[in-house]
Amino acid sequence: MLALGAGAAALLACGLALATPPAIVASLAGVGASWSVSAWTRGSGAPGGTVLAAAAIFVAAELAYWSLEQVSVPDEGELVARRAAGLALRGAAALALVSFALAALDLHAGGGVLLEAVGVAATVGLLALVLVLAKAGHQQQ
Repeated sequence: MLALGAGAAALLACGLALATPPAIVASLAGVGASWSVSAWTRGSGAPGGTVLAAAAIFVAAELAYWSLEQVSVPDEGELVARRAAGLALRGAAALALVSFALAALDLHAGGGVLLEAVGVAATVGLLALVLVLAKAGHQQQ
């Protein structure tokens, strides 16, 4: 798990240095996969840090894509404050959503085929959303 997480972190650094959105998407997927496999190997029940890890990956994705922007705005201080406030609200919403999902599903790592199918569907949906957002951001440039 450590190797997967370290590789994903290295890929993220490379993707940011080269401004390559596909590398960033792959690295964030790798970080999520590393956390998921690590949590799954711990036994039944989602680890206590699952909610924070999910929100942290979400915030990292937002910040990674902000770093790719090439726009310079004269009143940058106000814009940064508004964007930071928006990011804080979206991060809090991610925390609430993940908390709600874990509580509603009574998520356990060894919950059977149905639960694994729900997890796979959620992962595929998240990756699809990240890819759509990456393509939309790439087309605007």
